[in-house]
Amino acid sequence: MSTMAAISLNSRPEVLPSYFTNDSVGYAVNTTNMTNLENRGPSDTALYIGGIIMLIALLCGLFGNFLVMIVCFTKRDLSNIINIFIISLCINDIINLGFNNSLVLLSYFLGTFPADMLVCELLQHLTVLLMGSSLWHTGLIAIHRLIVVVFNTFYKKISKKAYTIFVLIFARVVPLLFIMQPSLGSMAYYEPKLIRCVVKKDFGPFTLLVSVFLMMLPSVILILCYIAIFIKVHQSSKSFRGSRQRDWLKREIKITKMFGMIFLLILVGYLPYGITRAIDKKLQWNGDFYVAITVFFAVANSSNPIVYGIMDKQIRSACFQILGLRPVDVNKNGGPITMHSKISHADTCVDTEDLPLNSSPGKAV
Repeated sequence: MSTMAAISLNSRPEVLPSYFTNDSVGYAVNTTNMTNLENRGPSDTALYIGGIIMLIALLCGLFGNFLVMIVCFTKRDLSNIINIFIISLCINDIINLGFNNSLVLLSYFLGTFPADMLVCELLQHLTVLLMGSSLWHTGLIAIHRLIVVVFNTFYKKISKKAYTIFVLIFARVVPLLFIMQPSLGSMAYYEPKLIRCVVKKDFGPFTLLVSVFLMMLPSVILILCYIAIFIKVHQSSKSFRGSRQRDWLKREIKITKMFGMIFLLILVGYLPYGITRAIDKKLQWNGDFYVAITVFFAVANSSNPIVYGIMDKQIRSACFQILGLRPVDVNKNGGPITMHSKISHADTCVDTEDLPLNSSPGKAV
């Protein structure tokens, strides 16, 4: 059956774009799901509703990530290693939202993919690459949290700048290696039912390597680090008597939980689509369902700034201030900072990572 007849099943454009129908890439259009009406693509209603939701999530996500980046860049008291990691994650999110989600959104409104085959394939790869980069960020940040909380003496000796640079480079280089290969440009085919490109079955080993090195490995690293952190905290928290040590512990655990939430958002957003594709290999499930899980993925991708705002009081206060919603800084209790309280406020805002978890109770550090 011709691709023209297949597309007409969806009451959308009568023909595929020319770059999907010429002789060089015509084979790259899937025809296995074009045999009956049950396997047709998503309905127009699902595409329009999904597109509207994705548009709202896209605008909110871009605004939130840019806002978080601005306050982390401009506020001197937010200049620390943790916020450098946050800025790096925001950059990932902005690229993902600005390129990947925008193209998917546009394809939902148009009913067909709006660019050529190479861009279609790059979209597929970049989605996985940026997800892997974000997961490696959280995995390497988990190692950072482990060193800070559990091996604080060692943390004092290492170069913070060197480790920060290592995280920022490694978390991007490793995923990038998976798309720098000779087969790029011929690894995927256009799937009208999904209105996007998917990796061919011939590249199963590639897909497996991506799953292991970009998803499973950083996830295992994070889980093991978090288990070690919370075991150590549970063992040591009873001996804390000094208020500064308790404040330090609360702050570090809150930061650790924040990046844990970012990790969960990435997985919760990606897993439904990944699991569905693994089960429904012949793409027999309803096209509207694929729209729903794609929209869910897009909303999860846009939600990271909400986590930063909810779980980091300084970022939240700085965002409110820059928006004119809260004209003054706030202290740790949420009240305004007066001249009398600035000294104590500054003490809580300094880099407390140098406070050792295993220091003697009650001793000043």
